[in-house]
Amino acid sequence: MKITLNIKPLIVAIVSFALAYMTVTYKIDEYITFAGEDNALAFFIMSSSLGMLSLFASFEKISK
Repeated sequence: MKITLNIKPLIVAIVSFALAYMTVTYKIDEYITFAGEDNALAFFIMSSSLGMLSLFASFEKISK
């Protein structure tokens, strides 16, 4: 059994987690103006979910 790492989903995961972190620390408010706190919460949930799914997709198990 060999585990390989796909680079493209890993890059998407890193960017998504960076956006989620920037949302929590209010750093993203310099670039995006949210209409309310509920929109910022939805953006955080969606970016962190995309990060988790992309991180899961970046590992691939190859059995010989």
